[in-house]
Amino acid sequence: MAEKKETQKVSDFTEPVEELSGLAKENYLNGFDFALSLWEENVKALNNQVDYLLNAEKEYAKTVKEFSSKLPKEFGPIGNGNSKVIEGGVDRIVAFQKEYVNTIRSISDKLTKETRELTHKNIEKAFSLFDYYLNAFRV
Repeated sequence: MAEKKETQKVSDFTEPVEELSGLAKENYLNGFDFALSLWEENVKALNNQVDYLLNAEKEYAKTVKEFSSKLPKEFGPIGNGNSKVIEGGVDRIVAFQKEYVNTIRSISDKLTKETRELTHKNIEKAFSLFDYYLNAFRV
């Protein structure tokens, strides 16, 4: 007797591939989200360090102001309580650095958000193209 050969349909081939594609897509998204969450945690730690440095700078500025106000009159325009020149300069430096740090933080937050959205869209598009290509095999 001759054995009867069993033929597989194309749909039998595409269904497991679609399931694997779905798993791969999910793994890509989860892996990217995990890496991005690590990035965000590192940014939080860095922000805490910057906050500490800004507070230290504020304390330093306060100390410089107190010291300059206690200088005797013989030290010129900064002595005898006439320390507005130093205080104004220190205040401007502290305000500039605080504004600079806030700008960098804003840019970093915006970049992280946009990167996340763009990468998710790219992953979705890549897998939808793969699904479209896979559907071409269906009868």
